[in-house]
Amino acid sequence: MSSTLNIVLQEDLTIRGGAQLWLMNCGARLQAAGHTVTFILPTTSLLLEDLATTIPGATIETYDAEAIAENPDDFQERFTKILTPAHVCVTLVRQQRGNIQNVNFMATCIQNAKLKTHLIAKTGTPDPTYKTHFYGGPLLEQGQCSVITIAGYTKDFLVEHMGVPKDLITNVYNGTDTARFQRTPDMAVEAMERYPCKEDAFVVGCIGSYEERKAQSVLLQAAKILIDDGRLPNIYLLLVGEGPDKEILSSKIQELGLSDHVSLCEFTKEPFYVFERCDLVALPSTGKEGLPNVLLEALAMEKPCVATNAYGMPEVVIDGKTGFCFPSGDVKALADAIVKIAKLSTDERQQMARNGKEMIFGEHDKAKQFEKILDIIKTKAAEASSSSV
Repeated sequence: MSSTLNIVLQEDLTIRGGAQLWLMNCGARLQAAGHTVTFILPTTSLLLEDLATTIPGATIETYDAEAIAENPDDFQERFTKILTPAHVCVTLVRQQRGNIQNVNFMATCIQNAKLKTHLIAKTGTPDPTYKTHFYGGPLLEQGQCSVITIAGYTKDFLVEHMGVPKDLITNVYNGTDTARFQRTPDMAVEAMERYPCKEDAFVVGCIGSYEERKAQSVLLQAAKILIDDGRLPNIYLLLVGEGPDKEILSSKIQELGLSDHVSLCEFTKEPFYVFERCDLVALPSTGKEGLPNVLLEALAMEKPCVATNAYGMPEVVIDGKTGFCFPSGDVKALADAIVKIAKLSTDERQQMARNGKEMIFGEHDKAKQFEKILDIIKTKAAEASSSSV
């Protein structure tokens, strides 16, 4: 087998969230390692503009998301042609859209054409509405696919509730760019200029898409409680993101009388300035989270976190060590978790900050985690090349 691998990377969603940025960064690292990379994305994907400048030389194939959902068979020949030279296809597990579920479709293309391509399904959030075939389709039975999870919780869920064979699953924690998320004096100055707040404010940051599952409204209600009961009258929220619920959140801020305590900010490609400006970072998501990058980045930046006690979040937000978790949607519990950190002594908060940084640099460094992914890809490519499929 040639040392140069041909890798296909596929995503069916159009948004630009953590999973999509992971796929783009994975492609960049694979190309830098000397491999040939092809992306298959919807024509409306927000990654397309980034890819043109981030990974010059990568092949980018696009498709009509609405048309493929209506008639997947019309696209099988084209997708098969793209997959034919590929040693491995890495695809992100997505929900059924009309008549297509992306992993099952890619697997069907591979099986029907009798290709040797190994399919790797990478998944974050374990969704109970998903089906077993979402994780490898017809290739599950013949072992020509594998699954990469991003949290121990996800791996256990797939085995116990989805019936995915344990030996097909490898857990590789999400990694963050530890070199990028390191604090400097200049960063602190710039953060103050970009995100001005009152001098004595206790700043709580929340980075994520403006959509219902991210539950920024829960954080707004928690802030209202802390102001009204006097436990944290100087709380200030930095909400940063993009998405369909921005106007809803803006109205909620007005309704709760929080205009002087909240900034509703635009999406940024430089989130380290947000983290630097914060005293802690909150992630109140009520659903569909695996192991969010925002938590890894915040902890790398020495910021304690509060997060929902679900999915992979408690694997990095450890009560009393790197932050505190709270039950999903529980406004009062979120308010209490914020206060616990706000009331820590300087030494206690600094120790919590060190704990988080040590964890991320030791267990979630992007370069180290990418090497694990690359090892899996190389191993599966070698197996595919030597198989008789």
